Amino acid sequence: MPINNNFHDKPFDDATKLKLDIFKGYIREWLPVFMTESQRTRHISNVNLFDLFAGPGADSEGNDGSPAIIVKELKAYCETRGVLKTGKRIRLYFNDKEEEKIKKLQKTLADISCSKGCCELKYSSLPFERALENLYPVICDIKSANLIIMDQFGISDVTPEVVQKLARCAFTDILFFFPSSFLKRFQEHPTFTSKYDLKGRNLDYKTIHRHVCDYFREKLTGINYHLAPFSIKKGSNIHGVVFGSGSQFGLEKFLKVCWDIDSQTGEANYNIDNDLVRDGVQSLFPEMNTFRKIDLFKNDLKEYIEKATPNNLEVYEFSLEKGFPPREAKKALHNLLEANWLQVESLEVGNAARKGAYYLGYREKDAKIRFYRNKGSV
Repeated sequence: MPINNNFHDKPFDDATKLKLDIFKGYIREWLPVFMTESQRTRHISNVNLFDLFAGPGADSEGNDGSPAIIVKELKAYCETRGVLKTGKRIRLYFNDKEEEKIKKLQKTLADISCSKGCCELKYSSLPFERALENLYPVICDIKSANLIIMDQFGISDVTPEVVQKLARCAFTDILFFFPSSFLKRFQEHPTFTSKYDLKGRNLDYKTIHRHVCDYFREKLTGINYHLAPFSIKKGSNIHGVVFGSGSQFGLEKFLKVCWDIDSQTGEANYNIDNDLVRDGVQSLFPEMNTFRKIDLFKNDLKEYIEKATPNNLEVYEFSLEKGFPPREAKKALHNLLEANWLQVESLEVGNAARKGAYYLGYREKDAKIRFYRNKGSV
C-alpha cells in the first residue's frame, strides 16, 4: 500500500511546503555548527548532507524540493560567510530509486549550484536500503558530521531499525517524514505488523504522530539519542516530521525551528491539544484560556524543581526532553519567579543570583545556579 510518489508532477500543497520549511529551517541552523572551525568540531573534516529520497528537485511549478533547498542554503551560507578556509570537505549525496528523477535532478542542480567548487555532489539511483548500506561507512566515519533527510513515500523504508542504525553513528542528525495516520489506518495489516508492533495500541487521531515518535523512541534502547516530532495535518490525514540527534544542541536547534513555526505548542500546524484559545475562543473560566502543553510543562517543571532542586544544566536538559527550547523554558521560569513560587540561588560563593539570568543553553558548560521552591509560597 505505497503512497503515490508522483507528487512532483503537481504543485506542492501547503503541507508539503511546511515540511520543506522545517527542513530548510534546520539546515540553516545546522550548517554554522559544522562549517566553521571551533573547539567542539575541530576534529570534523567532512560535512555531509544526504537526501535519500531526492526526487527531481522541484514540483511541476518549479518550487524547490529538498535537494534544491540544500544546495541553495549552502550557496547562501558561502556567499554571506565567505569561502571555507578550514579544509573541510562538503559532500552532498542524492539518491532516488528512479533513475529518470536523478537525471532531472542533476540538471536542476547544475543550473543553481555554486561555481566555486567547494561542494562535491554525488548521485545514485538505488532502492533506499541499498543506498543506505553503501553510504553507511561514510556516515559512521568519526571525522564526519552528517545531516540525513529521508522524505519517504509510505512507511516501509524508515523503520525503527534504520533509525537505531543511524543513531549509532556519531554527529549524525536525521529528519524523516512519516505518514502517521496511514500507519494508524493499517496498523493490523500484515504488510506493517512485520515491521511495526503497534497492534492493539490506542492511537489517538490528533496526537498520532506523537505516538509514532514515542514508538521510535522506545526502540532506541541503550542509545543516547534524542527524538522530537512535528505534526502536519493534510486534509483528513496526519503526517509529520521526526527529528533525531545525539546532541542536545541539535535538539535545541530543531525545537527552535518548530516554535518559530508554531508559537503555541512548537509541535503542529493544527490544534493538536484541542485548546479553545488556539481557535480564538475565550472561556468564562480563565484557566481554560491557556495552552494545555504549556500548562503541563509548568506543572512538570514545578514538580521537578521541588523534588530535585536542579541546577541550570539539569533544567536545560529537562526542558528539551519536554519539547521546550531555552527561550520557552525561560518564560515558564520567569512566570514562576514572578508568582513568588521560585527561588534561584547562585552556586558561586559570595555572589547573588542575577535576576532573569537562567543560564539555559548548550553553550553553558558549568552549573551556575540552582532552583528551589520558595518555602514561603502557597
